[in-house]
Amino acid sequence: MTVSIGILGLGAVGTLMAHHWQQHCLYALTRQQQEASCRLEDEGSLATLHLPAWQGESLDWLLVCTKAAATLDALQLWRPRLAAVKRLLLLQNGMGQHQQVQQWLDQQGLSCELWAAISTEGAWRRDDGVIVRAGKGEILAGRIPISINSEKSPDTTVTAPAPCKTVDNIQQYQREKLAVNAVINPLTALYRCRNGELLEHPDYYPHFKALCAEIGDLYQQLGWPLAFDPLTRISAVAKATATNRSSTLQDHLAGRPDELAYITGYLLEQAAAATIELPLCAQLWQQVRGEPHPATLRATSNPVIPVGARQP
Repeated sequence: MTVSIGILGLGAVGTLMAHHWQQHCLYALTRQQQEASCRLEDEGSLATLHLPAWQGESLDWLLVCTKAAATLDALQLWRPRLAAVKRLLLLQNGMGQHQQVQQWLDQQGLSCELWAAISTEGAWRRDDGVIVRAGKGEILAGRIPISINSEKSPDTTVTAPAPCKTVDNIQQYQREKLAVNAVINPLTALYRCRNGELLEHPDYYPHFKALCAEIGDLYQQLGWPLAFDPLTRISAVAKATATNRSSTLQDHLAGRPDELAYITGYLLEQAAAATIELPLCAQLWQQVRGEPHPATLRATSNPVIPVGARQP
């Protein structure tokens, strides 16, 4: 069945999704409100799509692929037309922005459903602007519960367009991906290295291993079950993507704002709320950002439980 989809954020991920969905009725949401061209190279074959500018037509889905920190500002630009949107689908790294968007939707009186998606597909932009598909993967999507802390199953009567696989509890999958990102992304930014070097360099690997343990302990204390051993899974991801530069490293090399506030920062916020210390994450944030995270400053005035300590 053909559906109408708007795409906000036609970078590497947005372009890849446009090509996945080229059989549907697609629209581009750009600042210039003009037609957009999306060029994708996949296994040596170059394809170009031309997406008309969205003029407020009814949308079954609005895919948001901006950086997490830019989400609200990007949506605010399109506020007058968002009543025509049935569902917002945020395909981004990190967590925390979904709560912000849901609160904003409520404040604006907008009734569109909020969905989240995660992807293990790889894509990057060449100097000539062509997006190169670097690896095939899986895209999971699910509706965010009305209460962000609710664990009840979302509405399964609607499914996201293929190749997205619709899942009941997207938050579980988000947390699993967050655990991976919270190790690889800040460490590669700190050491200015590709993913695989975290496993190979004698100075980087002990840091990598210790961070996996700290995050695994945090998840246990927060009651966020993982379906894998953190060190085993995160090592496997780093090995499988050995030649890749993480998105955070790419941001730093290009002088762009990164997404660590929604990765490491999100974990520091959750830990502080539960009075749990995360010394390695806190130190890593300060090393990469050059200043302490606000959550760690607040935590100094409250008693905290060292990560790894088990509560009775």
